[in-house]
Amino acid sequence: MNIKEQVEYAKEELTQDEKLLAGLIKAERFYKRNRVVILALAAIIVFGGIGYGVMGYLKEQKLLRANEAFLALQADPSDKSAMETLKKENPRLAELFALKNAVASADAEGLKRLQASKDPVVADLAAYHLGVLQKQADALKNYRMRSAALLKDYAVFDEAYLLMKKGEVKEAKERLAMIPENSPLAPVAKMLDHYGIATDKGTK
Repeated sequence: MNIKEQVEYAKEELTQDEKLLAGLIKAERFYKRNRVVILALAAIIVFGGIGYGVMGYLKEQKLLRANEAFLALQADPSDKSAMETLKKENPRLAELFALKNAVASADAEGLKRLQASKDPVVADLAAYHLGVLQKQADALKNYRMRSAALLKDYAVFDEAYLLMKKGEVKEAKERLAMIPENSPLAPVAKMLDHYGIATDKGTK
């Protein structure tokens, strides 16, 4: 490398160093001007990550407590302590468990309470089972008239069955005709429509 090339190389190196130095000075000035914001953002990121981890841990612990309470209730449905824990940790699961027990034990009062649930599924199922339990055709009719009724076809079938037991065969057949062909109840509805049921007045 001749002298001229060495001089050019030295100039280029100095230029690169100057650019680097200028960049560092700009970065330092930017940091000084925005130090508070930068530190605040860093703190948010750090504490946000910690908070996310803590929330995940708490959620997992909540789920574990709910599962333990549910298993305890499966073993002993009268375990009040487990029910209280389940209500606290997972209110919806607690209501579904209470609904299952109310249906199994024919607990009309329990079903009435569950009708007022804020959970639309629990309230819907409680209303249906209460109508079936109390053998009230009007209650079943009111239930099936709801646009969002989950067990509409079942309510229609139960209503028809109760009407047929009362000897109101024509009305019962009209209800059975409301059950669509693609319903899982259609074959049973056809059998009831064709054969009827044994009543105190004889076979209809």
